[in-house]
Amino acid sequence: MEQFWTRDSIDKNKGLIEHLRQYGVIRSNKVAEVMETIDRGLFVPDGIPAYVDTPMQIGYNATISAPHMHAMCLELLENNLQPGMHALDVGSGTGFLTACFAMMVGPQGRAVGVEHIPELLATSIENIQKSQAAQLMKGGSLSVHVGGMFYLSVQSNREGIQSNSRPQIWFASCIYKVQYTCCRAK
Repeated sequence: MEQFWTRDSIDKNKGLIEHLRQYGVIRSNKVAEVMETIDRGLFVPDGIPAYVDTPMQIGYNATISAPHMHAMCLELLENNLQPGMHALDVGSGTGFLTACFAMMVGPQGRAVGVEHIPELLATSIENIQKSQAAQLMKGGSLSVHVGGMFYLSVQSNREGIQSNSRPQIWFASCIYKVQYTCCRAK
């Protein structure tokens, strides 16, 4: 995907979303609404132009993905990020995409971010608390965690986990080997 504009052409989140819509990256009204609600400017370090379509250094040899990558992710997962569903963001960085996931699944759903760099995790918590997703974090439907091993709890009923509550997992960072095991509740 190409960069669609120069560094100085967009200075507001709404302008970024309009450009992504104009170029056909964002097609869904829901994705546009969520990306307008969660202002990217709150999730990049001070002094960095937040609304340019390029990855940006966020420290610790890490980047926040380009806006078109976030938009494409949300577009691809939209049908699996409905209210009440669950999402896991591995390599959650500054928390932007995790906050967007949370807005899509809503307070009845669950969005979890996992970041292996403790300093980025601390920053992501601060960023989310400044955003429209803060209430979801306060209510417990959005959380971020540091580290390697973790568990995502999903609510189940007596018949087991409902088919529409299977977590949607997005790997933002480089993974050399992923192993998972699915178990049935007895």
